[in-house]
Amino acid sequence: MSENINKIWGTRRRILLTDNSEIDLLYLKKNSFCSTHSHKQKLNKFVVISGKIEIQTEFATQILQAKQSFTVKPPLTHRFLVLEDAIIIELAYTSKNIKINPHDIIRISQGGKLINGIEITEDELRKKGLLEL
Repeated sequence: MSENINKIWGTRRRILLTDNSEIDLLYLKKNSFCSTHSHKQKLNKFVVISGKIEIQTEFATQILQAKQSFTVKPPLTHRFLVLEDAIIIELAYTSKNIKINPHDIIRISQGGKLINGIEITEDELRKKGLLEL
């Protein structure tokens, strides 16, 4: 299984999907960020292969570089900000008796790009004709 999905922050390539886990390879673009969100059931583990990202949660911020990882447990609100072009593995999983639900996400704010130190959301970029996926 290997489908590429383009996002404001880069490209997601699905590596594995089972009943209670999914593994994605993420190719992240510098100065982009994903939506601020949480999950009800799903844990997320981010493993950096190359580059540098910042994981922001409601309680802390952690900078990750190659060979470092960070796990976000539900219902912790989180997002990543890409400090350098990066390749990361995102492992998402639930307990054995709970199936992965593609709708297990509560978005609080939209992803986008950091331009001249200002966060601009995907919708704002689209309205200005500046969206390049």
